[in-house]
Amino acid sequence: MFKNYLLLSLKVLKRKPFYTFISLFGISFTLTILMLITSLFDATLGNNQPLTHRDRLVIAPSLERTRTETDTILAVDTLQLKDGTFRLDSTYTYEDDIVSTSNGPMSYNFADKNLRNFENVEHYAFYSDGNHIDGYLDGRKYSFQAYYTTASYWDVFDFSFQFGGPFYQEDEDQATKVVVITDKSAEAYFGVADASVIGQDMMLGDEVFRVRGIIDRPLTDSPLFAGDVYMPCTTLNNRDLSSTELYGGFSAVFLAPTPGQRSALQEEINFMSQNFEMPPDSYHDALELFNSPFIEGYAQGLLNERDPDKAMRLLFIPIVLLLLLFVALPLLNLINLNIGRVHERKSEIGVRKAFGANARDILYQFIFENLVLTFIGGAIGLLFALGLISYINKNDILGITRLSYSTEVFVYFLLVIIFFGFLSGILPAYRMSRANVAESLR
Repeated sequence: MFKNYLLLSLKVLKRKPFYTFISLFGISFTLTILMLITSLFDATLGNNQPLTHRDRLVIAPSLERTRTETDTILAVDTLQLKDGTFRLDSTYTYEDDIVSTSNGPMSYNFADKNLRNFENVEHYAFYSDGNHIDGYLDGRKYSFQAYYTTASYWDVFDFSFQFGGPFYQEDEDQATKVVVITDKSAEAYFGVADASVIGQDMMLGDEVFRVRGIIDRPLTDSPLFAGDVYMPCTTLNNRDLSSTELYGGFSAVFLAPTPGQRSALQEEINFMSQNFEMPPDSYHDALELFNSPFIEGYAQGLLNERDPDKAMRLLFIPIVLLLLLFVALPLLNLINLNIGRVHERKSEIGVRKAFGANARDILYQFIFENLVLTFIGGAIGLLFALGLISYINKNDILGITRLSYSTEVFVYFLLVIIFFGFLSGILPAYRMSRANVAESLR
């Protein structure tokens, strides 16, 4: 039966080449775009290295200082008396009002003294991003994005090391001049990214660092790990490390033992910031340490929104609606084409029913035919998508962000194909399976 359905489906597709071409084009184009979108989301928010444990992460990118003062609030009510006259009734209330705010990344000194002793933490790390450093080799100059991190940074994030390894706690304690670089940085500076680079020297700024390891460049440009070179935080300027100011150039990231302990960890962070004693000479009187899970933090940073729940709604609801609209338009077009194509075969359906085919057989046949058409269009769309992904990644069209070929993306793609094929075929197939034999023969 399956073989007969398949042969009949292929013969039917050959009858109307133009309709078949239109259908295949709509399916392949739509699925190509959908696969590119899912690849982008998987690269940005997917469970990929170094974010394999993203559901256990809590990000603390910055802190905010506030000053609260009591203010007098005047409220005026208008009352209408029985004789028709009006009277103004005023009252005064006293409420606390935030009169000054200041926010930014924290200092290393603040992080070192206040963020090391939480209970619901497996690993934690401090890092300074947004630093640019120049590298020099044979009279040539290279510009790198530099990250200064604690040694525990490599425990929080599971980077894939091509060669060598990370720097360790003793390197941080002794301010050893070692560096971990990405494969792209190795190719730019040394011309190769292989084991021969390990142990070689790099002139970064006015100091010489020895290459300790080469990592795979992450798929996305998250501020958590968008560096080209990574060095122990203690190799940073001593003035920056010893500053007693609350603000500086550092952020913090925490890895909870389990996803369920992430909320408890956030409560600990919030408790610490609420009970933090501000310096006596500080103009501000309260402190808040911003913290959030990874995906919520991504939405907050992208939309510059403080409320994580609101940020998630603002980001994902429009995206879901646009995707549904994008899927619905070609789906309606396919349904319309299938109705016209099936209507032309009414006489064939009448003959089949006259020879004993029941409504279920007709229904299965047309759904199967549409699934075959959709899978062919899906295969074409898959080839186009893979070609575009390779071209985008090879030419760095999206910057550091690279589209992925993960199993999850393929599964999403397959589910979309089945969804298209079934929904676009079920309505016309159901209608024709209920057609009257005599009317179809006429």
